[in-house]
Amino acid sequence: MFGYFSSYCHSRHTSAYPSRVAAASWLLILAPLIAVTEPLQAQAGDSIPSRPNAESTVRDSLAQEQGGPVSPDSADKIRALLRRPPASHPPDARDYVGLPLAIAMLPLRLLATGIGIVATGVSQLLPEGKGPNIYDAMVEWGLEPSVESLGYNAGDGIQLRLTRFAPAFIEGAASVIQSPGAAYVALGVTTEDRLTDAGAKFRRLTEAQFWGVGIDSREDDKSNYKWQQIQLGAIWEAKVSDQLTFSSAAGWETNRTGAGQNDDLPDIRETFDPDSLYGSLDVVNYVVAGTKATVDFSHIDILQPRGVRFIGEAFFYGGTGSTDSDFLRLQGEVQGYIPFNQRQSFALRALVETNPGWGRGVPFYYFAELGGNEDLRGFTTARLRDRDRLTWTVEWRYEAWRELQDRSRAEWFVFWDSGTVMPSISEITALRNDWGFGLRFATPSGPGAHFFFAWGDEGFRFGFRLISDF
Repeated sequence: MFGYFSSYCHSRHTSAYPSRVAAASWLLILAPLIAVTEPLQAQAGDSIPSRPNAESTVRDSLAQEQGGPVSPDSADKIRALLRRPPASHPPDARDYVGLPLAIAMLPLRLLATGIGIVATGVSQLLPEGKGPNIYDAMVEWGLEPSVESLGYNAGDGIQLRLTRFAPAFIEGAASVIQSPGAAYVALGVTTEDRLTDAGAKFRRLTEAQFWGVGIDSREDDKSNYKWQQIQLGAIWEAKVSDQLTFSSAAGWETNRTGAGQNDDLPDIRETFDPDSLYGSLDVVNYVVAGTKATVDFSHIDILQPRGVRFIGEAFFYGGTGSTDSDFLRLQGEVQGYIPFNQRQSFALRALVETNPGWGRGVPFYYFAELGGNEDLRGFTTARLRDRDRLTWTVEWRYEAWRELQDRSRAEWFVFWDSGTVMPSISEITALRNDWGFGLRFATPSGPGAHFFFAWGDEGFRFGFRLISDF
């Protein structure tokens, strides 16, 4: 402020008040301001000179240069002016969270460094320009690798699909992040545009965990079981418009449970009354038919989702043979993305599910569940189960890094999850909550791999997903 007022007064009042009395009067008025302002500037530590002072320094130096060679003193002034560091900005949120986020990123950075060192070492052993593109070579041969969800209660896994003998295909997948022992093998035929798949699938979970039914189930009742499933059926998908997509499925399945392979946990039949958990003793068979509809008004703007998306599904399970059980699965979900600017946004997600049943009801492994890497992230996968569930998530997302050509980016996110399970959607008695933060990687097609740290009613949890639909 002092630099601005002194320059302004000098340019306007010197010619209007040339007398020494007037000049002395101005000095008496400005002296207190000079005495007060200079210590304030020194205390603030602002190393950038005011614009008028800087221009005056350069102007004096150039005047000397025009009149002759630049003196050492003027040269030193010019160097000092050019080399002065920029002004320090006031601290913001990044300064306060920088250290904990750097600590959280350390394992990922070490992993990336290790991969880089190994890749560099391998490249040094190869002739120049002969580095292999393993993915392209596999696809050209007819073996397509991908990351896929292994289905209900199974988490993410690495999938390999053999299409060398198209239209027939064979595919298999195994869990790499959660649900140890989750795997499947499938075979069938597919159309060229892959809108229709028909075939057979064998799926298993060898170490599935169970804590009981209801929002008040106890951690101490943790047990495990094995679930094997054989499915025969077909999946058909139709894209009606850019916003509306339908997919339908129909088929037959058989389910069998048994003792889990984790010897450190009791079998589910030892902890709970098997007669109260339908499907824990019997082989159950169903014909299945249903549809899923997606109404999508969202879009990606420079790697940032915006808009809203609605997802609804309805599937009927009808018992066959000796299976005295029919049930209906209804699920609705809404996802919304509200941007503040190109780097920050709010993301919201709400989901409701109900499973009305008839006869002996719903098998316990088809109960609605909460906990894991998709909802209520502070709780173990499938920690809470019952017939119905209600859950929602709120996230604040902040871009941490963007690739120069806008092909990928990383964003920090802070989240709050809340939800409950209950026998009926009308019987909500209590809610479970958690909060945390994480890092997500995004591509032009939407969110991708992410990891997070979460704290809930039952402690701390770290999670990692290879794929994300939110």
